[in-house]
Amino acid sequence: MRGYPELAIGAPVWGSPEYKYNQYLVKHREKQNKGGNTLRDSEKQKTYNAENQFLSQLVTDGLSVTFDRIEDAQKCAKKIYKTKKWSKLWQKSVDDDVSRIFNATPDIVAMNTRNKTMSGFTNGKTVTLCTVTGMHKYILLHELAHCLGHMHHGRSFRQCVLELVGTFMGTAEKKLLKAQFKKYKLACGEPKKPMAFAQWNASRLRMENLRNG
Repeated sequence: MRGYPELAIGAPVWGSPEYKYNQYLVKHREKQNKGGNTLRDSEKQKTYNAENQFLSQLVTDGLSVTFDRIEDAQKCAKKIYKTKKWSKLWQKSVDDDVSRIFNATPDIVAMNTRNKTMSGFTNGKTVTLCTVTGMHKYILLHELAHCLGHMHHGRSFRQCVLELVGTFMGTAEKKLLKAQFKKYKLACGEPKKPMAFAQWNASRLRMENLRNG
């Protein structure tokens, strides 16, 4: 979903204040979800770095949860799909993009070959896990967060994965992950709200007056 449809002005004349306001809304949303552009995904590596530290901490603290077989990951996913938390997050993803309504229960499959560098990936419909490095509950939750409409590693992805971790791993694990995101200066709190048209337009006029002397 681009911009804020509840605030956007319908069918504005090109170049008008209303048109420019709609452009402001799009830019504001992109700024608040830095890294959320699927083409650039500028916070991908920083998010991976934070997650690697988190996974190491789980091992140190005895909180690591792994699967012996792909079938165990499949059973875990099926249990997740039946919960109120998943239904709530899924409904939110549908509200953002109704075309995703048909992908409510992504399939979980194993990679055809072993991969020492890629633990898992998804196209939004199917989650593919490496049977060597991807048999971890957090890896599954990471990919499921992508399936909930966050095909990137920006703020909204991190908010989603924190909710999944808190519900399906625990509050201690969520706290550890959030601390790592904070350490790497990755925003995961609520984004700032955009100005309403009247406020934005008043600000625009003040700036124009200042420029014109």
